[in-house]
Amino acid sequence: MRIFVDVSNAALCAEIIDVLVRAGHAIERGVVSAGSTFDLALVGTPEAAEKLRRARPAAAIIVVTKIGDVPARVRALEAGADDAFDGSFPPSQIAARVGAVGRRAAMTPPPVDRIAIDGCAIDLSAAVAVRGGAQVALTAREVEIVRWLAGHAGHAVSRGELLQHVWRVSAASETRAVDVAIAALRGKLEQDPASPRIIVSVRGVGYRWGDLTNG
Repeated sequence: MRIFVDVSNAALCAEIIDVLVRAGHAIERGVVSAGSTFDLALVGTPEAAEKLRRARPAAAIIVVTKIGDVPARVRALEAGADDAFDGSFPPSQIAARVGAVGRRAAMTPPPVDRIAIDGCAIDLSAAVAVRGGAQVALTAREVEIVRWLAGHAGHAVSRGELLQHVWRVSAASETRAVDVAIAALRGKLEQDPASPRIIVSVRGVGYRWGDLTNG
């Protein structure tokens, strides 16, 4: 894999790069730009992960935190990282976890960035939705909700699944946050939020992406 590495702790960064090079990976350093090409990114903070997730929604991201900084690892996962660990991990485990995240990313189909449904045009890469000539901005979380629901079109998606894969918290967490977010998103996408046709409620389960596509 080609791996972008941006970890501020110089000693830890050098150790990680050495491990990854010995495992056969190519390393890219510097600043991520529109022309940067990599299969996976290792960054040092939850904020870097969140910024990268917004710029590269499909990127595989791992956050390497300070040793013992559990709150930072939790924030990293909530910000969109695929994994998070600290510098105390042995080199063999670092290589194994990087490989596992990379394999999962390679098996994931490329995301669809433009969706037209029920008179609403959604551009996920630009995080905007347009209906009747009026454009409204989508938040990073709303973009992820749309990606997950649209990517599982035809299937009912539970609130727990959304918590796990969009919020990146336990599926047993309080589900009210999901309902609030869906209500806000419906207000941006639906012609009539009171009678939704794009994000449809499935009684006792959660939500389903509508099938009223159009060009």
